[in-house]
Amino acid sequence: MRASICASSTAAALHRVFIAPIEQSHHQFLQRTSLLPRSTSIHPPILLTPQRRTLVNLHRAEKSRLPRDDEIKSWSVQLVTEDGKLQEPRSTMAILDSMDRKKDSLVIVKEGEPGIPPICKIMNKVAMRESEKARRKAEKKGGVTVKTMELNWAIDNNDLGHRLTKLKEFLGKGQRVEVLLASKRKGKGRKATEEEAMRVIGKIRGAMREMEGAKEMKPMEGKILGTATLFLEGKVQKESREKAVEVPEQAARAS
Repeated sequence: MRASICASSTAAALHRVFIAPIEQSHHQFLQRTSLLPRSTSIHPPILLTPQRRTLVNLHRAEKSRLPRDDEIKSWSVQLVTEDGKLQEPRSTMAILDSMDRKKDSLVIVKEGEPGIPPICKIMNKVAMRESEKARRKAEKKGGVTVKTMELNWAIDNNDLGHRLTKLKEFLGKGQRVEVLLASKRKGKGRKATEEEAMRVIGKIRGAMREMEGAKEMKPMEGKILGTATLFLEGKVQKESREKAVEVPEQAARAS
């Protein structure tokens, strides 16, 4: 019995010397941390906001252009040759395997539709970077916006009239417009004649000339009745400038 009491006293003494100080220190630490505000953190998330903003910007940048290379999900695509001819659909993977991917890139120029593959073009990467750099520089310098308008050679007059009204609206705001002309797919409506195709181009250029200061930035690329692109650039019209001035003046009078 006495040995039991002695052992118990020894254990209690060891607990007081070695264990109790640790328990007391841990208890005091918990008390201090429990009194801190809930928003306080040992590692405040200083970098969270910039990181999230960067990811959003990258996502937005990806969405601002059409897919290219491995981003193309369609099993097959139609290639546009340098002279504007549209080839028969081919396997996307086969085209990518046949390319020099260090120098060139397979780029979608017109998105596909259900059952219709997208139209693509093989483009030089260096030329693409230079073109993109020049476009961004122009946009940054003059606030220029580039619009893309897709038409087919056999477009009817009513639809063409609506498109030309929109074209003039873009040009009147000083924007650049790339007008992409292509034939309808096989079995998708009638095929235009060369005379009709020339008339469509004439009406597009006529609408451009109606806008003061509007011009063709460079010669048309492609081929009549194949795939062709017109590069137009507008100039901010006098009426648009006057309206832009009126708004601040009205706001100033109201204040």
